[in-house]
Amino acid sequence: MNPLRLAIFPAVPRATRLASTLVLIVVSGCRDWSKPVIPQDPELAALAENAAPPTREELHASATVQSKRGDARAALRSLQRSLAMNPADPQTELLMAREYLALGERESALEYATLSSLHDGSPAHAALCAPILVAAGAPQHAARLLEAAVPGATEATMRTTLLQELVSARSAAGEHDGSLAAARDLLAVAPGAASQAILGDALLRAGRFADAEDAFRAGTTVDPNSIVCWNGLGTAALNRWLASGKVDQSARAHAVAAFEASLAIDAEQPKVVRLMASHGL
Repeated sequence: MNPLRLAIFPAVPRATRLASTLVLIVVSGCRDWSKPVIPQDPELAALAENAAPPTREELHASATVQSKRGDARAALRSLQRSLAMNPADPQTELLMAREYLALGERESALEYATLSSLHDGSPAHAALCAPILVAAGAPQHAARLLEAAVPGATEATMRTTLLQELVSARSAAGEHDGSLAAARDLLAVAPGAASQAILGDALLRAGRFADAEDAFRAGTTVDPNSIVCWNGLGTAALNRWLASGKVDQSARAHAVAAFEASLAIDAEQPKVVRLMASHGL
């Protein structure tokens, strides 16, 4: 063995060499594990280096197209990218809540609808968020949101919309007194057959069949061509007949007359025809 080489490169114990190698490996592969690894977005990676990233509006438009195609997951990916670029954007959060609801993921829908309502407290936005909250299983939350928004709605159309949603939210929560109060407020703000139908439906849900008949009948007086009111009248009378153990024949007659009046306006109502047939009307 060459003594000069030994002098320049002194012998290093094998264990020491292994330890040095391990240290080098660990140091070279060291990273901050407190920070997550975010995979590269393949759509962004496909862009040319000098290409501008998509705008919020472009991502929303892309999500709309994907949603219409029935691909809610793809729509959510576009919306998540938009939210990453524009944190706390209430419109993006609202659209995400709708897509999650379409997928049946009610907890996520509830989360994003709630965030959206917090980031935009306007009456118009409350009217958009409330139906999602109801569908996601939080009707009481929706009712509180709407009640807080009603006083700020100075325009009659918006106030009408909020009260309509409030009736639905209170009914869905089983709070029939609150639903009826909102329905009567609605009737005061927007009198007419449509509001009478909403009041009648709230009374029907509360089990007040005779009062519901009166509300629907008032709607048919205002608008004799209101199919909604005629069908509501027939349904209320039918329920009153069933509640009597099919003894109250006047209730049965009223149900038949109301459904026939509805079919006279529009004969293409298979649900009404089936309902009558199923009860022998």
